[in-house]
Amino acid sequence: MGPRKDNTIASPIILVCSSSSLPLSDFFPFGPEIGDSTVPPNDDGSVGPLVLPHIFPYFDNNHRQIWVANNGLFSFLSEISQYVPDPFPLANDRRLVTGFWADIDTRGAVSGIGNKVYYHIYTDSSSRDTTQEVFTKASGYVRSFFPQQRLFEPTMVITGTWYRVGAFSQKTDRLNTFQIVLATDEDRSFAFILYNDLQWAGTSYTSEPYAQAGFNAGDGIAFEMLPYSRTQDIVKLVNVSNVNVPGLFVFRVDTDEIDAGGCSTNISVATVRPRVSSQLGSTAINLQGPCFDNVTIPKCQFGSSSQVVDGIILDEFRAICLTPLAPVHGPVAVSLSIDNGATYIPAGTFTYAPLEFGSDDVIIEMNNEDNLLNLGQYITLKWRFSESIQNTFPSETMVDIELWKISLNDRSQLQQDNSPVILAQDLQPTSTSLRLQLPENIQSITTCFIRVVARFESKKYAGLNTGVLVVRSPSAFASESCVQWSHRQPEPSTWNGGSLLPCPMTRTQAAAGGRCCYESDSQCYRGNPLLNNCWLHQARPQYDEQSAVECYITKGSNQHGAGAECCYDIEGQLITRGTGAGTDDRYQPVSSPVQHFFDDTVPYLQCCMMSSSPDLCSTYMRYRPPRRGSNTMGENGGTWGDPHFTTLDGTSYTFNGYGEYTYLAISEN
Repeated sequence: MGPRKDNTIASPIILVCSSSSLPLSDFFPFGPEIGDSTVPPNDDGSVGPLVLPHIFPYFDNNHRQIWVANNGLFSFLSEISQYVPDPFPLANDRRLVTGFWADIDTRGAVSGIGNKVYYHIYTDSSSRDTTQEVFTKASGYVRSFFPQQRLFEPTMVITGTWYRVGAFSQKTDRLNTFQIVLATDEDRSFAFILYNDLQWAGTSYTSEPYAQAGFNAGDGIAFEMLPYSRTQDIVKLVNVSNVNVPGLFVFRVDTDEIDAGGCSTNISVATVRPRVSSQLGSTAINLQGPCFDNVTIPKCQFGSSSQVVDGIILDEFRAICLTPLAPVHGPVAVSLSIDNGATYIPAGTFTYAPLEFGSDDVIIEMNNEDNLLNLGQYITLKWRFSESIQNTFPSETMVDIELWKISLNDRSQLQQDNSPVILAQDLQPTSTSLRLQLPENIQSITTCFIRVVARFESKKYAGLNTGVLVVRSPSAFASESCVQWSHRQPEPSTWNGGSLLPCPMTRTQAAAGGRCCYESDSQCYRGNPLLNNCWLHQARPQYDEQSAVECYITKGSNQHGAGAECCYDIEGQLITRGTGAGTDDRYQPVSSPVQHFFDDTVPYLQCCMMSSSPDLCSTYMRYRPPRRGSNTMGENGGTWGDPHFTTLDGTSYTFNGYGEYTYLAISEN
């Protein structure tokens, strides 16, 4: 939270539960039987410095050592023997995490086990069952109370447990039990403070000084303090919480501000994760910040007021909304309403990723080489919902497989039909693959995608999508569609000039121009593990043509938004004719993927792959002409030694002195 003048924490909501506290069974494991070390009985001593196996980021600094103080705290820069807590913020490098900073004295005798201070440093190099239990518990706290965070997999957890400890001087008629736990993945750090029983607030019980709890950066500026600190009511920490679990406080602590977990009833900004996903929608985004109740139906607004979807409350800290299909890719502002749409608070930015062709979050496997869906064909789908998403599913959640028709609206934006074709229903949520036969009732669909959706009753909790797909049309329909498309096309000279680059003559030259001008085509590149690599650029058997083994697309577009593709044969030479060649694209694939798919790719499939008429493929090539080449992207040459030459075509040889020759000439024109 940064610098503040008051000395109590403001960000968490404090929920009073007067009759309950955190049971010891909810503590992280502790005691000598699970390998804890014990601080020797003392009054104001510490153990340390203890060398940490991993860095612990805290208040924007990385730490490699720690002290465990008998007086209820961890310190990072020096030993702390002070027994009367000064109010935060403190300077002089007193960088502290305090669970109950007071004059604790563990020298007194108690009945049974007690007056013990235990500590343990767990590392990811250990395979002990207790280590895994501790790591799992820490990850679960972060997942539950910081749902906006990406998956947290700790590399180190530090526990300190003050079990039935008394006050100075060797008082044992009142005893306190609490725990401090620090967890990190060396990037993010979290602190969990747990209270089971607080029977005394200060050494005199009823008069100052009283204990305090919280975080101090040691710079005299940054700090956070838990409620009731420095008051007799600090014993009430067992009954309150910032995450609605009496006796539990949860914080993120690695940055220069302490970030409280849980939620707030007075908040003006929400957070959203993930922040990037498919343009086709149905991504479950987690929302955190405000407190949710069972009466509220959260609403999420994406970009414009017309893109509003109802959310689902998971618990008082978290809600989810499923992203709608986006007409265009790119970032949109997300807003959250918890008052039925009357008002909205900002929740950050969500970015719709550009369309992919074929597989995406859902992998689709087909036996045919042309990547087209055929009626009656068997396909295999593979998917996996993340663990964090699966944890949001109710116990009786089922999985459905849907096929959605998509098209362009009158504004050249993506749209989907109002209802899908159901391919499969009521699969178990643990399913990760399915082989199915495509039904005959998709014959009227040309362009589509397949979605795997997790559903409980009528509510959908998450969805994963393939990329866009094309259904093979009958030859007559494809031919007619090709003809209609050609009638709408302007002459290429009206859009493919200007700054549109020529193709390098060789694949090596194209690769060398990658930094400025070209990038590899995701459907056609060397090393592609798929058997149908370059399936859009295969030669027609009846023609003397070359098939492509690698293609590059221009990184930029010209003033008309057009792009170009350059394809190369097995010898690395540019292909300039036939279906193996790259063509000028009316719409550059990266900047305008939707328009490129519908106005460049689909017409090619209809004219050259689905239609039985060779003339129609020639028609397509007339309006999407193959890009010609140029040697302007040549490699560097060089000379050295006796001399040795490398010429601009990549040839290296030794050339002894037989006369004078021109190595390179540049015309003034």
